[in-house]
Amino acid sequence: MIELPEALTIAKQMDKELKGSVVKSCMRGNTPHKFAFYNHTPSEYEQMLVGKTIGGSKSHGSFILSSVGMNHFLVLGEGGERITFHESEKTIPKKHQLLLGFEDGKYLSVTVQGWGMASIFDEVELKKHKYFGKKGISPISADFTLKQFLALFDGLKADDSRSVKYFIISDPGILGVANGFLQDILFLAKLHPQTKAVKLVASEKETLYKAVRDTLTKAVTQGGRDTEYDLYDNPGGYKKILDSRSVGKPCPVCETAIEKKAFLGGTCYFCPFCQPLS
Repeated sequence: MIELPEALTIAKQMDKELKGSVVKSCMRGNTPHKFAFYNHTPSEYEQMLVGKTIGGSKSHGSFILSSVGMNHFLVLGEGGERITFHESEKTIPKKHQLLLGFEDGKYLSVTVQGWGMASIFDEVELKKHKYFGKKGISPISADFTLKQFLALFDGLKADDSRSVKYFIISDPGILGVANGFLQDILFLAKLHPQTKAVKLVASEKETLYKAVRDTLTKAVTQGGRDTEYDLYDNPGGYKKILDSRSVGKPCPVCETAIEKKAFLGGTCYFCPFCQPLS
């Protein structure tokens, strides 16, 4: 699933390869997909994209936004997507949910795996959207200070039941962080995913902040995770500390067997010794 490091990597690559390209053809998917999130009909996609020039591309959390023409934006990302640049039609996948052809003979394909977005919004719709319409602060930017992070805890009441997992990826949430990077963040912070956020003391909050910054910064410099792919179909260089490959194997710190647990609609991986549930 695309998260902040992958979205940032792909957005930079799209900006390099596609900025200034004119769309020659548009196919809104040759394969039906229940969880490919479109917001217009196939003919409307053609009308809004064909003949238009692709402008700059940027990331916003786990989304990739590319300007198209005068006032539209193509929005990709958020879920499991393979967003791939093709020098020719020879490498286009047989199944795809969006395929753009350009006047220079190159292509961009989007293949949804699980769920993912391939929508088009105008400027007004973009600003009003509940996900990427809000500004948010990138957790790898200089503006995401410890003070800003601690302010997220201000809304917690003494009886708040939110787990630290829910706190990080849902409400209030850290922009661009989902279940993928959460595992390493909590491992480095020595926190069990079910620990209640309201119970964290000052030192734990500071350690969690550092874990967020360090994990995401490292992943960005390495082009995302080795289980995700960039615009050129190359895997990232960041190897997760904890994931499905870690279950039953010794913890890299204490050698206790790594465990997994289904929690909040996803699987959590943790060391029961280093990350005790308190």
